[in-house]
Amino acid sequence: MIIEGAIAVKSALQNNKREVKTVYICKDKKTKDFNYIRKLTNTLNVERKELEKEELSSILNGKSHGGIGAEVSVRKNDAFDDSDIFYLDGIEDPFNLGYAMRTLYALGVKNVLLSERDYSSMEGQLLKSSAGAYDMLNVKVADDPLKEIGTYKEKGYYLYGLYRGEEAKDVFDVTFREKALFMLGGEKRGISADLLSLCDEHLFISYGSDFRNALNACAALDVVATLLRKQRKRI
Repeated sequence: MIIEGAIAVKSALQNNKREVKTVYICKDKKTKDFNYIRKLTNTLNVERKELEKEELSSILNGKSHGGIGAEVSVRKNDAFDDSDIFYLDGIEDPFNLGYAMRTLYALGVKNVLLSERDYSSMEGQLLKSSAGAYDMLNVKVADDPLKEIGTYKEKGYYLYGLYRGEEAKDVFDVTFREKALFMLGGEKRGISADLLSLCDEHLFISYGSDFRNALNACAALDVVATLLRKQRKRI
């Protein structure tokens, strides 16, 4: 598959989450960023093709590649470390999902669990919209989310589900447990009832106004990840 843009190509080269087969680069581009990528291809022994602008555009698909792209393999599943996990269920738009991953990585989250889906066709968009964070995170696709998340509960993770139910606690009043797994659902269907039943606590985001509509998934994730970052800094 082809990925495009300097940030995406650099992230793929630096993070060893996929095989980078060939880097295509506009021969007239001599910026600091492009020269660094050239250096990386030499260091990693990755094939690089220096092309004229017209030839490069015939290989790359988009119009915003900025003079660089690469042929890469599909991303592999990662092993998780023992730090916090975010499970993202039903965030289907690659730009929203990429934005979520960019936020999580920036705020110190390392492990992202995704619901079952073939992500291969959107990986180029995920790399670009996440500003490369897609290949910086530990990412795993759960074939059986209920079973997968159940294993983390057995390993001592405390499970939080973002769900505005009767017993939900205000996220601003909660002190998160040391090993936490957070479940966030997309706007269309939210978190399934089976997964909610696994949760140790349900959380809701209280508003500072009389606004009566739900936040979208990415905005809700921003709130939770920011609070988590604040609390983890105290440890």
